[in-house]
Amino acid sequence: MWLSLCATSKDGSTDFSHFMDEHRQKTPGLVASERSRSARDSRSPAAGLRFSTRSVHWVILAAIPLLSLGCASMNDNHYYAGHIPGGYNAPPNTNPLTIDFAQLSGTATDSDVIAKGDVVNVEIAASVSAKDIFSYSVRVRDDGHADLPLIGPVRMAGLSLADADATLTEVCVARNIYRAPKVNVTIRRRKTNRILVVGGVKDPGVKEIPVAESDLLSILFHAGGLADDAGANIEIRNVLTRDETMNEAIAADGTRGGITQTGYAAASRVPRSVKIDLVSAAQSGANDYFVGDRGVVVVEKTEPKAVTVTGLVRKPGRVEFPKGEDLTLMDAISLSGYTSSQVANKVYIIRQPTPESKSIVIEANLSKASHDPQHNIRLAPRDIVKVEHTAATILLEAAQFIRVGVSSSLNPLF
Repeated sequence: MWLSLCATSKDGSTDFSHFMDEHRQKTPGLVASERSRSARDSRSPAAGLRFSTRSVHWVILAAIPLLSLGCASMNDNHYYAGHIPGGYNAPPNTNPLTIDFAQLSGTATDSDVIAKGDVVNVEIAASVSAKDIFSYSVRVRDDGHADLPLIGPVRMAGLSLADADATLTEVCVARNIYRAPKVNVTIRRRKTNRILVVGGVKDPGVKEIPVAESDLLSILFHAGGLADDAGANIEIRNVLTRDETMNEAIAADGTRGGITQTGYAAASRVPRSVKIDLVSAAQSGANDYFVGDRGVVVVEKTEPKAVTVTGLVRKPGRVEFPKGEDLTLMDAISLSGYTSSQVANKVYIIRQPTPESKSIVIEANLSKASHDPQHNIRLAPRDIVKVEHTAATILLEAAQFIRVGVSSSLNPLF
């Protein structure tokens, strides 16, 4: 009898569901009874557990594409920490404020050399009587000579103060002005260059600096020194060499110590520029940079250096470099509150392109980086550090989801 009630499908098989549909239509009370039972089942803990199990299935299915990412083939811009080509390593984070400026003072010009345009004070004692002491101030002309009362023109530019004393004594005797004079020459006021200093210095502006002292170190000193945001790069416009500066200081037709002017002729004063790495210059002790009148010194100003940390970290966002210090991978992870997953281990560092290199992706391992300096790589400004999902992190999240779902389903039982 039961079999006779069952409908038979076209292929000869018994279609029990078709029979049940017809039976429900003939028995309306059965439909209401089934709906009531279904509502009771949906409120039961077992139904919640079944729902959690189905959700886990969906989580696993959704995780399959993520898991497949780890199996992607490497391309030519993907490297592993500890095996990065030399041209892609992050440079050290230098701080120009910590350099030894004393290394830049070795080649400055002599401070007691008389220059064209200087005002000198000449004191001549013709005898022991105070009445016979003559004192006056004169300016050294552009041709290097000074017009001295009673004595006449004397070449002064390019002479040290001691040489100037001896030269004036010889001239006075040779011209029969004094028999045995005592001469004392001092510099009353220096001729100065007007130099504009801008950028990362504490006191930017136009500075008047003696010609013979217009070297890079002195210019930075007159500008108050480097500011906290100063970079290591400096550009000098209207730059001179030491030889050219000395020729500016001596007579136009004279030489000093065999030095002759070879460039930057007075007839063609074309401003020149040069860029200097201040840290490298200090390390090499090079201070062969001097600035002429109306020159400009531009000191680089820098924004705070930083990287961006994303992914499975507690505090994603911008992480700044310590002033003048390197920032490593573990430093950045630590400053981001460390990882938000206990099993997170895989990190991608996306290094931005530079004029010398293209962008690359560096894969790192936090377990190795925590104890191996070779894997705890130094980061470069503008790096993007992303802590990635892995099979372990996804399965852990799924397990946590199941635990929460089961716990919420079992709560009505207690």
